[in-house]
Amino acid sequence: MEAKKMTAPQDMQNGARFKTNKHGYVRVIDYFNTHTVIVFFENTGNIRAISAAKLRAGKLTDSTVAPESIMVGEKIESVKYGVLTIVAVESENVVLLKNDREEDVRLLMASVQKMLQKTGKSDGKEETLEAPSSLSALTKRNKKTKDVNTLLKKMLKDYGK
Repeated sequence: MEAKKMTAPQDMQNGARFKTNKHGYVRVIDYFNTHTVIVFFENTGNIRAISAAKLRAGKLTDSTVAPESIMVGEKIESVKYGVLTIVAVESENVVLLKNDREEDVRLLMASVQKMLQKTGKSDGKEETLEAPSSLSALTKRNKKTKDVNTLLKKMLKDYGK
């Protein structure tokens, strides 16, 4: 069953940009109704569905952002500062790091996340993820799952005939 699309309000048009309380900016990918708005996090590239009211209030979280306790102690490599160690997350957007000479360095959370992603890639190949353009593209499954689902739907439709 596909969600019925409604015409989007002025502020919810595709490409509209909203500021969240903790995770930077998001862009509207698709508007279905007031309960289902597909958004794209600019910092991380994560995609999720949210209600229009929560989006307007900025009350949405990015599940791909690591909690502070996990990030503390990790080492990342910076071209400008060398090897940095994460000491603390001061606010929602500022990360405190120390370099080899024990000097404090403060960076934005988004730049630290990008450096962490670069450090995590071992083969050097860039993976490009294409952002889905609709709800059906967001929920695509592999061929085997589709075949099982169509078989199950046919069985249920033909049940009792």
